[in-house]
Amino acid sequence: MKGLRKIFILFLVIFYFLQVRNYLVFATEVVDRIVAIVDGEIITLMDLNQRLKPYLKQFQGRILTDQDKKIILKLKKKILDQMIDDILIKKVAEKYKLKVSDLEVKNYIDKIREENGLTLDEFKKQLKLQGLTYKQFYNKVKDDMLRNRIVSALVRRKVVVTDEEILNYYKKKFKQSMKKKFCLKIILLSSKGKAEEVYQKLKKGNLTFERAAQIYSIGPYKNGDLGCLNYSDLNSSWKKVLANLKPGEIALPFEFQNRWVILKLVKIKQESAKPLKNVKEKIRQEIYRQKFVKLFNEFIQKLRKDAVIDIKL
Repeated sequence: MKGLRKIFILFLVIFYFLQVRNYLVFATEVVDRIVAIVDGEIITLMDLNQRLKPYLKQFQGRILTDQDKKIILKLKKKILDQMIDDILIKKVAEKYKLKVSDLEVKNYIDKIREENGLTLDEFKKQLKLQGLTYKQFYNKVKDDMLRNRIVSALVRRKVVVTDEEILNYYKKKFKQSMKKKFCLKIILLSSKGKAEEVYQKLKKGNLTFERAAQIYSIGPYKNGDLGCLNYSDLNSSWKKVLANLKPGEIALPFEFQNRWVILKLVKIKQESAKPLKNVKEKIRQEIYRQKFVKLFNEFIQKLRKDAVIDIKL
Protein backbone atom coordinates (compact mmCIF):
# COMPACT_ATOMS: atom_id res chain seq x y z
CA MET A 1 0.00 0.00 0.00
CA LYS A 2 2.82 2.38 0.92
CA GLY A 3 4.42 1.70 -2.44
CA LEU A 4 1.18 2.46 -4.28
CA ARG A 5 0.75 5.67 -2.28
CA LYS A 6 4.24 6.85 -3.23
CA ILE A 7 3.56 6.12 -6.90
CA PHE A 8 0.26 8.03 -6.70
CA ILE A 9 1.94 11.07 -5.08
CA LEU A 10 4.72 10.96 -7.69
CA PHE A 11 2.06 10.87 -10.42
CA LEU A 12 0.36 13.98 -8.96
CA VAL A 13 3.68 15.86 -8.77
CA ILE A 14 4.52 15.00 -12.39
CA PHE A 15 0.99 15.94 -13.52
CA TYR A 16 1.19 19.32 -11.72
CA PHE A 17 4.65 20.00 -13.17
CA LEU A 18 3.42 19.26 -16.69
CA GLN A 19 0.40 21.54 -16.27
CA VAL A 20 2.52 24.42 -14.94
CA ARG A 21 4.97 23.85 -17.79
CA ASN A 22 2.02 23.87 -20.19
CA TYR A 23 0.95 27.30 -18.84
CA LEU A 24 4.46 28.75 -19.09
CA VAL A 25 5.10 27.40 -22.58
CA PHE A 26 1.75 28.52 -24.00
CA ALA A 27 1.47 31.90 -22.26
CA THR A 28 5.06 33.06 -22.64
CA GLU A 29 7.39 30.98 -24.80
CA VAL A 30 10.88 31.04 -23.35
CA VAL A 31 12.84 30.65 -26.59
CA ASP A 32 13.32 34.08 -28.18
CA ARG A 33 12.55 34.45 -31.86
CA ILE A 34 11.34 37.07 -34.34
CA VAL A 35 7.54 37.48 -34.41
CA ALA A 36 7.33 40.40 -36.84
CA ILE A 37 9.45 42.52 -39.18
CA VAL A 38 8.24 46.04 -39.95
CA ASP A 39 10.18 47.85 -42.69
CA GLY A 40 13.33 46.04 -41.57
CA GLU A 41 12.73 46.65 -37.84
CA ILE A 42 12.19 43.47 -35.83
CA ILE A 43 9.85 42.64 -32.95
CA THR A 44 11.00 39.66 -30.90
CA LEU A 45 8.97 37.22 -28.87
CA MET A 46 10.71 38.57 -25.78
CA ASP A 47 9.49 42.09 -26.63
CA LEU A 48 5.95 40.77 -27.13
CA ASN A 49 5.98 38.74 -23.90
CA GLN A 50 7.16 41.78 -21.96
CA ARG A 51 4.19 43.80 -23.21
CA LEU A 52 1.91 40.83 -22.57
CA LYS A 53 3.05 40.20 -18.99
CA PRO A 54 0.60 42.55 -17.15
CA TYR A 55 -2.34 40.92 -18.94
CA LEU A 56 -1.31 37.39 -17.90
CA LYS A 57 -1.66 37.98 -14.16
CA GLN A 58 -5.32 36.90 -14.29
CA PHE A 59 -4.26 33.46 -15.56
CA GLN A 60 -1.53 32.76 -13.01
CA GLY A 61 -2.00 29.96 -10.51
CA ARG A 62 -4.47 27.94 -12.56
CA ILE A 63 -4.49 25.37 -15.32
CA LEU A 64 -5.25 26.95 -18.66
CA THR A 65 -8.53 25.95 -20.28
CA ASP A 66 -9.03 25.93 -24.06
CA GLN A 67 -10.95 29.20 -23.67
CA ASP A 68 -8.03 30.72 -21.71
CA LYS A 69 -5.67 29.75 -24.52
CA LYS A 70 -7.92 31.38 -27.11
CA ILE A 71 -8.06 34.59 -25.04
CA ILE A 72 -4.26 34.66 -24.62
CA LEU A 73 -3.70 34.07 -28.34
CA LYS A 74 -6.14 36.88 -29.15
CA LEU A 75 -4.29 39.16 -26.71
CA LYS A 76 -0.96 38.30 -28.32
CA LYS A 77 -2.28 39.21 -31.76
CA LYS A 78 -3.85 42.44 -30.52
CA ILE A 79 -0.70 43.56 -28.68
CA LEU A 80 1.50 42.62 -31.64
CA ASP A 81 -0.72 44.79 -33.86
CA GLN A 82 -0.26 47.67 -31.41
CA MET A 83 3.52 47.18 -31.46
CA ILE A 84 3.50 47.22 -35.26
CA ASP A 85 1.45 50.42 -35.25
CA ASP A 86 3.89 51.97 -32.75
CA ILE A 87 6.81 51.31 -35.10
CA LEU A 88 4.94 52.77 -38.07
CA ILE A 89 3.97 55.87 -36.09
CA LYS A 90 7.58 56.34 -34.88
CA LYS A 91 8.72 56.28 -38.50
CA VAL A 92 6.20 59.01 -39.29
CA ALA A 93 7.59 60.98 -36.33
CA GLU A 94 11.10 60.62 -37.72
CA LYS A 95 9.88 61.77 -41.13
CA TYR A 96 8.28 64.92 -39.72
CA LYS A 97 10.97 65.35 -37.03
CA LEU A 98 8.44 65.20 -34.20
CA LYS A 99 9.87 64.47 -30.76
CA VAL A 100 8.92 64.23 -27.09
CA SER A 101 11.58 65.45 -24.69
CA ASP A 102 12.63 63.56 -21.55
CA LEU A 103 11.53 66.57 -19.48
CA GLU A 104 8.00 66.35 -20.91
CA VAL A 105 7.83 62.65 -20.02
CA LYS A 106 9.19 63.24 -16.53
CA ASN A 107 6.74 66.07 -15.87
CA TYR A 108 3.83 63.94 -17.06
CA ILE A 109 4.82 60.98 -14.86
CA ASP A 110 5.42 63.27 -11.88
CA LYS A 111 1.93 64.72 -12.34
CA ILE A 112 0.38 61.22 -12.29
CA ARG A 113 2.44 60.27 -9.24
CA GLU A 114 1.58 63.44 -7.30
CA GLU A 115 -2.13 63.17 -8.13
CA ASN A 116 -2.08 59.76 -6.47
CA GLY A 117 -0.06 61.03 -3.48
CA LEU A 118 2.90 58.71 -4.09
CA THR A 119 6.62 59.22 -3.66
CA LEU A 120 8.86 58.03 -6.50
CA ASP A 121 9.76 54.86 -4.58
CA GLU A 122 6.11 54.13 -3.81
CA PHE A 123 5.23 54.72 -7.45
CA LYS A 124 7.92 52.27 -8.58
CA LYS A 125 6.59 49.66 -6.14
CA GLN A 126 3.10 50.06 -7.58
CA LEU A 127 4.50 49.57 -11.09
CA LYS A 128 6.32 46.44 -9.94
CA LEU A 129 3.04 45.01 -8.68
CA GLN A 130 1.72 45.48 -12.22
CA GLY A 131 4.73 43.63 -13.65
CA LEU A 132 6.42 46.81 -14.97
CA THR A 133 9.74 48.45 -14.29
CA TYR A 134 9.97 52.24 -14.11
CA LYS A 135 11.99 52.25 -17.34
CA GLN A 136 9.33 50.22 -19.18
CA PHE A 137 6.59 52.55 -17.95
CA TYR A 138 8.69 55.59 -18.88
CA ASN A 139 9.21 54.28 -22.43
CA LYS A 140 5.52 53.42 -22.76
CA VAL A 141 4.52 56.94 -21.68
CA LYS A 142 7.00 58.45 -24.12
CA ASP A 143 5.63 56.30 -26.96
CA ASP A 144 2.06 57.27 -26.06
CA MET A 145 2.91 60.98 -25.94
CA LEU A 146 4.64 60.76 -29.31
CA ARG A 147 1.68 58.87 -30.76
CA ASN A 148 -0.68 61.53 -29.43
CA ARG A 149 1.46 64.30 -30.92
CA ILE A 150 1.50 62.65 -34.34
CA VAL A 151 -2.22 61.90 -34.22
CA SER A 152 -2.94 65.52 -33.27
CA ALA A 153 -0.81 66.81 -36.14
CA LEU A 154 -1.99 64.43 -38.86
CA VAL A 155 -5.44 63.18 -37.84
CA ARG A 156 -7.15 65.19 -35.11
CA ARG A 157 -6.82 68.50 -36.93
CA LYS A 158 -8.83 67.05 -39.82
CA VAL A 159 -11.85 66.30 -37.66
CA VAL A 160 -14.53 68.99 -38.06
CA VAL A 161 -18.05 68.84 -36.62
CA THR A 162 -20.61 71.25 -38.10
CA ASP A 163 -23.81 72.61 -36.55
CA GLU A 164 -25.77 70.92 -39.35
CA GLU A 165 -24.33 67.53 -38.38
CA ILE A 166 -25.23 68.15 -34.74
CA LEU A 167 -28.81 69.08 -35.69
CA ASN A 168 -29.23 66.01 -37.91
CA TYR A 169 -27.87 63.75 -35.17
CA TYR A 170 -30.26 65.36 -32.67
CA LYS A 171 -33.26 64.76 -34.93
CA LYS A 172 -32.30 61.18 -35.64
CA LYS A 173 -31.08 59.97 -32.24
CA PHE A 174 -32.92 62.13 -29.73
CA LYS A 175 -36.27 63.01 -31.28
CA GLN A 176 -36.88 59.63 -32.89
CA SER A 177 -35.89 57.78 -29.71
CA MET A 178 -38.53 59.55 -27.61
CA LYS A 179 -40.68 56.92 -25.93
CA LYS A 180 -44.44 56.86 -26.41
CA LYS A 181 -46.36 55.65 -23.36
CA PHE A 182 -49.88 54.24 -23.43
CA CYS A 183 -51.81 54.73 -20.18
CA LEU A 184 -54.28 51.86 -19.93
CA LYS A 185 -57.04 50.36 -17.86
CA ILE A 186 -57.76 46.63 -18.05
CA ILE A 187 -60.44 44.07 -17.30
CA LEU A 188 -59.43 40.39 -17.30
CA LEU A 189 -62.14 37.77 -17.84
CA SER A 190 -62.22 33.99 -17.96
CA SER A 191 -64.38 33.48 -21.07
CA LYS A 192 -65.29 35.05 -24.38
CA GLY A 193 -68.98 35.12 -23.47
CA LYS A 194 -68.36 36.99 -20.23
CA ALA A 195 -66.04 39.42 -22.01
CA GLU A 196 -68.68 40.22 -24.64
CA GLU A 197 -71.34 40.67 -21.93
CA VAL A 198 -69.19 43.14 -19.96
CA TYR A 199 -68.14 44.94 -23.17
CA GLN A 200 -71.81 45.54 -24.11
CA LYS A 201 -72.55 46.96 -20.67
CA LEU A 202 -69.61 49.34 -21.03
CA LYS A 203 -70.69 50.44 -24.52
CA LYS A 204 -74.25 51.14 -23.33
CA GLY A 205 -72.93 53.15 -20.40
CA ASN A 206 -74.54 50.87 -17.81
CA LEU A 207 -71.19 50.68 -15.94
CA THR A 208 -68.04 52.74 -15.73
CA PHE A 209 -64.88 50.92 -16.70
CA GLU A 210 -63.56 51.23 -13.13
CA ARG A 211 -66.72 49.79 -11.61
CA ALA A 212 -66.78 46.94 -14.15
CA ALA A 213 -63.17 46.10 -13.25
CA GLN A 214 -64.07 45.93 -9.55
CA ILE A 215 -67.04 43.63 -10.19
CA TYR A 216 -65.88 41.35 -13.00
CA SER A 217 -62.09 41.47 -13.40
CA ILE A 218 -60.06 38.46 -12.26
CA GLY A 219 -56.39 38.50 -11.34
CA PRO A 220 -54.31 41.34 -9.93
CA TYR A 221 -56.02 44.30 -11.63
CA LYS A 222 -59.17 44.68 -9.53
CA ASN A 223 -59.02 48.47 -9.77
CA GLY A 224 -58.45 48.23 -13.52
CA ASP A 225 -55.42 50.53 -13.52
CA LEU A 226 -52.58 49.12 -15.60
CA GLY A 227 -50.50 52.30 -15.53
CA CYS A 228 -48.52 53.85 -18.38
CA LEU A 229 -46.50 51.40 -20.48
CA ASN A 230 -43.87 52.00 -23.15
CA TYR A 231 -45.44 51.30 -26.53
CA SER A 232 -42.25 49.54 -27.65
CA ASP A 233 -42.60 47.07 -24.75
CA LEU A 234 -46.16 46.03 -25.59
CA ASN A 235 -46.97 42.64 -27.08
CA SER A 236 -47.67 42.74 -30.83
CA SER A 237 -51.30 41.64 -30.29
CA TRP A 238 -51.81 44.55 -27.88
CA LYS A 239 -50.30 46.97 -30.39
CA LYS A 240 -52.73 45.72 -33.03
CA VAL A 241 -55.70 46.25 -30.69
CA LEU A 242 -54.56 49.75 -29.71
CA ALA A 243 -53.54 50.84 -33.23
CA ASN A 244 -56.70 52.81 -34.07
CA LEU A 245 -57.88 53.51 -30.54
CA LYS A 246 -58.23 57.10 -29.35
CA PRO A 247 -57.88 58.25 -25.73
CA GLY A 248 -61.09 57.48 -23.80
CA GLU A 249 -62.13 54.64 -26.12
CA ILE A 250 -62.56 50.97 -25.20
CA ALA A 251 -61.14 48.17 -27.36
CA LEU A 252 -63.05 45.08 -28.44
CA PRO A 253 -62.37 42.04 -26.20
CA PHE A 254 -59.45 39.85 -27.33
CA GLU A 255 -57.81 36.67 -26.09
CA PHE A 256 -54.39 36.83 -24.49
CA GLN A 257 -52.64 34.04 -22.56
CA ASN A 258 -55.83 32.03 -21.97
CA ARG A 259 -57.69 35.07 -20.69
CA TRP A 260 -60.03 37.56 -22.34
CA VAL A 261 -58.96 41.17 -22.14
CA ILE A 262 -60.83 44.46 -22.42
CA LEU A 263 -58.60 47.54 -22.62
CA LYS A 264 -59.39 51.20 -22.24
CA LEU A 265 -56.93 53.76 -23.58
CA VAL A 266 -56.82 56.56 -21.00
CA LYS A 267 -54.21 58.73 -22.68
CA ILE A 268 -51.01 58.69 -24.72
CA LYS A 269 -47.94 60.33 -23.21
CA GLN A 270 -45.09 61.41 -25.46
CA GLU A 271 -41.79 61.98 -23.70
CA SER A 272 -40.46 65.38 -24.64
CA ALA A 273 -36.94 65.47 -26.02
CA LYS A 274 -34.26 67.37 -24.17
CA PRO A 275 -33.64 70.80 -25.72
CA LEU A 276 -30.84 70.81 -28.28
CA LYS A 277 -28.84 73.34 -26.24
CA ASN A 278 -28.76 70.86 -23.31
CA VAL A 279 -27.26 68.03 -25.36
CA LYS A 280 -25.35 69.89 -28.06
CA GLU A 281 -21.91 69.40 -26.51
CA LYS A 282 -22.57 65.71 -25.83
CA ILE A 283 -23.62 65.24 -29.47
CA ARG A 284 -20.60 67.17 -30.72
CA GLN A 285 -18.26 64.93 -28.71
CA GLU A 286 -19.91 61.77 -30.00
CA ILE A 287 -19.74 62.87 -33.64
CA TYR A 288 -16.14 63.95 -33.10
CA ARG A 289 -15.29 60.54 -31.58
CA GLN A 290 -16.86 58.65 -34.49
CA LYS A 291 -15.09 60.77 -37.10
CA PHE A 292 -11.77 60.56 -35.26
CA VAL A 293 -11.90 56.75 -34.97
CA LYS A 294 -12.70 56.48 -38.68
CA LEU A 295 -9.87 58.82 -39.74
CA PHE A 296 -7.38 57.24 -37.35
CA ASN A 297 -8.14 53.74 -38.66
CA GLU A 298 -7.75 55.00 -42.21
CA PHE A 299 -4.44 56.64 -41.23
CA ILE A 300 -3.12 53.39 -39.72
CA GLN A 301 -4.35 51.29 -42.66
CA LYS A 302 -2.52 53.57 -45.09
CA LEU A 303 0.70 53.27 -43.05
CA ARG A 304 0.33 49.49 -43.06
CA LYS A 305 -0.39 49.43 -46.80
CA ASP A 306 2.74 51.45 -47.59
CA ALA A 307 4.95 49.39 -45.24
CA VAL A 308 6.56 45.96 -45.64
CA ILE A 309 5.22 43.88 -42.75
CA ASP A 310 6.02 40.20 -42.17
CA ILE A 311 4.21 38.63 -39.19
CA LYS A 312 5.65 35.33 -37.91
CA LEU A 313 3.54 34.78 -34.77
